[in-house]
Amino acid sequence: MDFAFSGDAAIGGECRRILLGEAEGAIARLASFDANPDLAIHETRKHNKRMRGIFLFARPVLSSDDISQANRLVRDAAKRFSDARDAVVLQETCGKLVDHFELGSENTVLAKVQSRLATRHQRLLKEPALAEDVIAATKDFRDASHLIEHWDWDQVTLEVVFSAVVSNYRLGLDDYEKARTTRDPDECHEWRKRAKFLSYHLNLLNFLDPAPMSEWALGAEELASWLGEHHDLAVLEQTLGKGGNLRIKQEDTRFLVKLAEERRRELESAAFERGRIVYRETPEDLHRKFADLVSAVA
Repeated sequence: MDFAFSGDAAIGGECRRILLGEAEGAIARLASFDANPDLAIHETRKHNKRMRGIFLFARPVLSSDDISQANRLVRDAAKRFSDARDAVVLQETCGKLVDHFELGSENTVLAKVQSRLATRHQRLLKEPALAEDVIAATKDFRDASHLIEHWDWDQVTLEVVFSAVVSNYRLGLDDYEKARTTRDPDECHEWRKRAKFLSYHLNLLNFLDPAPMSEWALGAEELASWLGEHHDLAVLEQTLGKGGNLRIKQEDTRFLVKLAEERRRELESAAFERGRIVYRETPEDLHRKFADLVSAVA
């Protein structure tokens, strides 16, 4: 299923169609959970984020209680797998550090860290409660679908969608400025969420001006990816800083923490430079641009 509006159907109906498709996709992934738990968790989280990005379109006109309930359902469905997801991401982040800095496999501390992270990951995947979480998450997505099916989507017009996109863009611009000032990982993570939603929104509205919108969406997606890796490195630093959690002396992991900090600074430089491009429009100019594009294709 393409994650994009067709351009020749009512926007409200398109939101409903895509949301229900995303929920069905998540339920299908969860049904095959045992075949590849890590992939199922990853894809379920992607469906969750896409759905929450579209919920922003409906907030201005549909019942805030209904939207909040559906948002909470899909958010909680993904959160049920947070520990298992974090465990595999820590492994992957450590692997990226190894590749980026070309660390030798003969490093005993590095080998110990990777082994302990892998052991934690496998232990979490074998937790008996995980099967219950799969059942509960499936119900969460089904309950969210039931709500979505019965909303009055005719109220969600193109103008409402534009306003929602610009509102998210404005918040992302504010988060960009905050993160650039503080360099705080939490501020960068908040900015990342808004950049991710922006990439979704630009993909959905691609029909308005395909080539430029695709390029802009790709830039926002890459920005969100860099900020995601930035956040994962911060979590790795925190985990390594608490060496006792991995039963490794803190002084032994200090060199890995320093490498993670260095890589985060590299990602910050790239992200802030990209931010100047992705957030090049004022929110007001962005809204006018959308309106002009609609007039041009009308």
